[in-house]
Amino acid sequence: MNPLKQQFRKPTGFVGQIVGRILAVDNKQRSLWTVEKLKVRPTDTILEVGFGPGVTLELVAGQLTSGFVAGIDHSEVMLRQASKRNRKYIDGEKVRLKRGTIEDLAYPENSFDLIYGSNVHFFWEDQVAEFRKLQALLKPCGRLVMVFQPRWAKNEEEIKGIATKTKQQFEAAGLKNIEIKFKKLNPVTSIYVGGFK
Repeated sequence: MNPLKQQFRKPTGFVGQIVGRILAVDNKQRSLWTVEKLKVRPTDTILEVGFGPGVTLELVAGQLTSGFVAGIDHSEVMLRQASKRNRKYIDGEKVRLKRGTIEDLAYPENSFDLIYGSNVHFFWEDQVAEFRKLQALLKPCGRLVMVFQPRWAKNEEEIKGIATKTKQQFEAAGLKNIEIKFKKLNPVTSIYVGGFK
């Protein structure tokens, strides 16, 4: 993986700080669509996997009353940026952030009403295994959502194929009633895949 792509996968150092600022602006429309598709309820317990600079997290936290959103990201730079952006929600105990991977989550099974990630799962070595771990963290009837833009896709047909592959990975992880949606965004169409425990 070239150094620039590596920075978008796991931002580090000074360049990572710049990448985080780019992501915050560049992904705004996808964040808004993600929140629309999540249909957050004020009492939900939520997990965001790969929260990045914390833009979507902030929008989600703003809809909560007695619920909370936990976040995990393996980048120290993103943890700092997201913590700064969401300071009022962290202080109000609506947001709990941690640096690490899914393996580092200290929550028991059946903890979350909703788990989501954005542009994160295609970096994982074994998507099905990671989806299984997330499925176990969901409460019965809880929902797992991935929203992403496959920037490497050459055309809409390839984007549909990528969406179908993600749906199959959800199925292999034991998720049910899986739905796929598309939204035209720059630079490529965004994909929503959502399924239930």
